[in-house]
Amino acid sequence: MEEARFSEEAALSIIEQEKARCREAIEAAEAAQRRAEIEAQRRVNIEKALKEAAQTKKSKGNLSYNDIRYRRYSIEEIEEATQYFSESKKIGEGGYGPVYKCYLDHTPVAVKVLRPDAAQGRSQFQREVRNKEKLVNNAPVYSVRVR
Repeated sequence: MEEARFSEEAALSIIEQEKARCREAIEAAEAAQRRAEIEAQRRVNIEKALKEAAQTKKSKGNLSYNDIRYRRYSIEEIEEATQYFSESKKIGEGGYGPVYKCYLDHTPVAVKVLRPDAAQGRSQFQREVRNKEKLVNNAPVYSVRVR
């Protein structure tokens, strides 16, 4: 009988030891989970900061000649604005190539595309675009050259 009591006490002791180990393992797993969540949030914050820095750098790079009146657009921005030079955005065809109407920075613009085989050449095209940047009917006209 006493032997059974010792066996029972030993079994209860082993059970308590296993419960303590299990609690320690659960606590360690929870702590690891919290560290992983903190690390994941830190990485998200770093990625966000990197994207913001890249956007700021891109915006600064788009200003030409340190003059805020002009902004240089990437071909990706122009393609998106013209819906990849969609026929629905095309408003004409000049001696140099097609002309598209779109909006860049909420401003209506005409995008003139210089064909590589244009007879008058690039310098004449650039002169024409500069001339169109004058006031027409007391409203500014913005032109975008696509190379």
